[in-house]
Amino acid sequence: MSDAAFVTRMGGLCDRYGMDAISASNVIGLAFLLFEQGHLAAAQTDGLELRWGNTQAIEALLHRTALRQGIGASLALGARAFAAQFGHPELAVQVNGLEMPYHDPRGSSGMALVYATSPRGACHNQGDYFMVDGLGHTIEEVGVRMFDRFAGAAKAANVARHQDWRSLGNALVMCIFSNVAAQDICDLVNRATGFEYDLAELARVGERSFNLQRIINARFGLGRAAAADKLPPILLRPLAEGGTGGHVPPLSAMLEAYYAARGWNPESGQPEAATLSRLGLAELVKRESEQTVGGGIR
Repeated sequence: MSDAAFVTRMGGLCDRYGMDAISASNVIGLAFLLFEQGHLAAAQTDGLELRWGNTQAIEALLHRTALRQGIGASLALGARAFAAQFGHPELAVQVNGLEMPYHDPRGSSGMALVYATSPRGACHNQGDYFMVDGLGHTIEEVGVRMFDRFAGAAKAANVARHQDWRSLGNALVMCIFSNVAAQDICDLVNRATGFEYDLAELARVGERSFNLQRIINARFGLGRAAAADKLPPILLRPLAEGGTGGHVPPLSAMLEAYYAARGWNPESGQPEAATLSRLGLAELVKRESEQTVGGGIR
């Protein structure tokens, strides 16, 4: 797609329909892929030829999705359900039901952990770590440093630290693109609330939030969280060429190091009792142990 005016218009159309442009474009791209591979025929696409670059077909699918007309009724269910309906769930680029944005973890290994462990599924707003890997946007004051963009387990603790800081920003309803200096954020919070946080304490607020979301997700049925921390198979296949050619993130090793850095149980993927106590959540320790069954949460 090289028609910038068309792309802009489709983004505006998503806004008017109240649809997320990332999810909409992801699931429409999936339909094109299924068509290209022969898993989807024109008879199933309301006669539309889903050839890459066919702007008329793209716009037609966007309208059909919003209105749940024809194949749009299936597209509106999201990538996971759409791919499963046509027999190829492995082709859906999503995590826990949320479609993935376009920051490929094969080019920014830190995003592999962000997408796999995000409390919202594949959400870059839970950690725009591609800004660290790709542009060197570190946050040294809170311990977010620079690593090679293809690094593996060595950067796991760094990714967790970055997620915690973004979790704080989300709680404060701050735009992640504003790039406000960490100390300025601390000063603003203290002046607005009358608290006396230092940067370490403020970062711990974000860590506490991230751990609470982990527990809440498990209670609401995400299941054995460690088993849910995964990437779609298509992103664990190396590209043959280009700047990321031959690279895939070593997700298993990264997750092992990530759980250790967070103080999470490696089997259940849930915060250990010592972690909850350290974060001032000691009252949850007994409650979680009562609900834990076989390393998971009921």
